[in-house]
Amino acid sequence: MRKKYMISVSCAALLALVPTVAVAERSDVIVVSAAGSETPISATGKSITVLTRDEIESVQGPDITRVLERAPGLTINRNGGLGATTSLRIRGSGNDQVLTLIDGVRVADPASIGNGYDITNLLPGNVERIEILRGSNSTIWGSSAVGGVILIDTVQGETGARLSAEYGSRESAYLSGNASYAEGSFGITAYGSYFETEGFSALASGTEKDGFEQLAGGANAYLKISDQLTLRASGRYADGTVEIDNFGDTEDTQDTEQYSGSASLDYNGAGFDATATYSFADTERLSTSAFGPFIADGNLNRGDLRTTIALAEPVTLYTGGYYEWTNYSTNFGGDADLERRGGYAQLGLAQGPLNINAGARIDDGPLFGSEVSLGADASFALSDNARLHASYGEGYRAPSLFQLFDGFSGNPDLQPEDSANYDIGLEVGTRGGMFVFDVTLFQRDIDNQIEFDNSTFVYFNTESVRARGVEMEATLSPTDRLTVLAAYTILDTQLRSAPNAGNEQGRRPDEALTLSVDWTAPFAGLNLGADVRAVSGSFDRNANLTRLDAYELVTLRASVQVTDDIALFGRVENLLDDQYQTAAGFNTADRGVFAGVRAAF
Repeated sequence: MRKKYMISVSCAALLALVPTVAVAERSDVIVVSAAGSETPISATGKSITVLTRDEIESVQGPDITRVLERAPGLTINRNGGLGATTSLRIRGSGNDQVLTLIDGVRVADPASIGNGYDITNLLPGNVERIEILRGSNSTIWGSSAVGGVILIDTVQGETGARLSAEYGSRESAYLSGNASYAEGSFGITAYGSYFETEGFSALASGTEKDGFEQLAGGANAYLKISDQLTLRASGRYADGTVEIDNFGDTEDTQDTEQYSGSASLDYNGAGFDATATYSFADTERLSTSAFGPFIADGNLNRGDLRTTIALAEPVTLYTGGYYEWTNYSTNFGGDADLERRGGYAQLGLAQGPLNINAGARIDDGPLFGSEVSLGADASFALSDNARLHASYGEGYRAPSLFQLFDGFSGNPDLQPEDSANYDIGLEVGTRGGMFVFDVTLFQRDIDNQIEFDNSTFVYFNTESVRARGVEMEATLSPTDRLTVLAAYTILDTQLRSAPNAGNEQGRRPDEALTLSVDWTAPFAGLNLGADVRAVSGSFDRNANLTRLDAYELVTLRASVQVTDDIALFGRVENLLDDQYQTAAGFNTADRGVFAGVRAAF
């Protein structure tokens, strides 16, 4: 019998519990995704979740999607095991409608189909912090920030070193580590990781195991030139090879090699901050099959200037400008270049309990001319422990070079996607404190969404798509030893024009819930944790012909601090051995057992 969850929660019932919980004085979390520079989260109306190093480390393992699913609004689709193509969706968006930056570098692949980032190429072992903004914010971030923005920071720290190693099911081995030196005005951190697994058959009908291997490394450094000037640099490299199946068990592989880096100069003065940055990202992919090799190379180079100006006591001006040039080429005739430039300005007003931000952006280039994006958000403190937040954001995404100029499926007549995102919510409690609960209503309307025509095998613009729903996230820490986290989303999507008018968007489940419990024992440094991930059914494609069943995953986690510097850890993933698919015809992992050791020096 087909499963479908209705994980309905009464907002009124949850809010009724709030007065019974003693809430500490509000402490602000600092975010960057809202305005492009450091801003207290209470000063923005945007919906943002921050995942810290401690939380990332507690989840364990090489699969970063298990970490990301702790935020509401996020769902994952994967064509097989680790290393296989992975799509990350925020509030029902497409993967190519989510902008991802690692250490401030846009890591989208211009040679990929949708100019998106395949998150499976990033393992979490050396990730320090993840910031997830849900909803459009093209005013600050420009193209591709339609569904949301994900900012990822890799490790930086004080002098010392860390090392983690684990081994487990499917002959999986994961090693990661970093070393830092910081003294006076100079600091540098180098990090690296290696992962290997023999995996399982990517195809549900297959029997041959499809493995994945990745080597990655990078560095972050800073030099304080003076009290006002700081020079920063970062670089990252990753090379992964995954075995894939096409039309049955095959020996096909895909190798993805990525280079990215940046250099920036920060100025921090009295009432004026500025950052000038040059960044680049290059992705080279080699796919092998019986039809011969497919080679794709995409690169992005970009210069940015961002400023923050305190105009008067309650008013702040945020500005930015950029120049970007991208290129993609394939051995099947695709070869194109694109240059774009633009800028934005946003005013922020902080007056007592009220914070308002409003801005506009213009992007310009030879293919589509000028595009203007508007955005505004507001936060109003009802008390020390409760605030209302709301935002409006216009999203803009230009077609990828592949979608425009690919020799087989490209369509040079494609138009950019335009969207409008609205949300309003209530937050009660203290982020990082004893209790916080946030409920948000959202809606996004997209015009000219780019889709793939399975009959003509060509990309086209569809007239209108709508996504709306409710997000809820809560954290309860009644004692220092116990933390309960919940993230829940109800989503309704609808295609509003031919050829699939009235249908749900494919691979957008109606409901998704993550529930996590962590407990620290009063003895022996023992930590126990459990995660439940429940996702309702959905259709595999926009045609709504093939159904993906609901599923639930249970993970048990444990760690014990053997000494001040050494900890042992382990987990059981998919404890109930649920058989499920997030993409029709592709396998997912069965029960797995893993154990490891972590050391700090």
